[in-house]
Amino acid sequence: MVNKKNNILVVGAHPDDVELGCGGTIAKHLFLEDNVFILVMTNGDKGSHTLDMQECLASMKVLGISRENIFFASFEDGFLADSQEVVNLIESYIKRLNINRVYTHHPNDRHQDHRHCSYAVSSAARKIAEIFLFQGPSTKHPFEPHYFVELSQDHLKKKIEALNCYKSQVEKGIVDVKWIEHLAGFHGIPQQSSYAEAFAINHVFKRGEDV
Repeated sequence: MVNKKNNILVVGAHPDDVELGCGGTIAKHLFLEDNVFILVMTNGDKGSHTLDMQECLASMKVLGISRENIFFASFEDGFLADSQEVVNLIESYIKRLNINRVYTHHPNDRHQDHRHCSYAVSSAARKIAEIFLFQGPSTKHPFEPHYFVELSQDHLKKKIEALNCYKSQVEKGIVDVKWIEHLAGFHGIPQQSSYAEAFAINHVFKRGEDV
């Protein structure tokens, strides 16, 4: 993990994406007193998300994200593009918030919004030292992670409690608590840990005397 008081940006295409992909890691960053910012690119209206974002805000509150650290870009759901407009918006948050680590979707994904979000973040955060790519229910196989974050039982519990706030998505089966628990256990096994979240690496660049 990075040192304390780093500025972390997590970018998801829809409400619930960031919790599904790295909710436990977000909880761990907050436990380590890092600053965590969330950018949600669409309101998820095609996926029956609540238009008032109350489920999303309730979920973020469970994780411990301050309301002022949550941003909604409100691009049209289903039509998110890897465009100059989207890249510029993401980059503006990165600069304004002095971000030094970014998490977002893996590009090998069945949902076009997830793919385009990943590509746009890769461009917008090209000068940031670390970009990690998370796994979600629609990530295609093979997903080959090379970076693992160990989770405590409390971190995983917070992730699950946060996702249970999305009642609309639980009812649809998009949020599957059993899948979340099994995946966390699966990724922990190779590291001899109870739970972990796994990430592919877009890039990691070590500056100065770091190696």
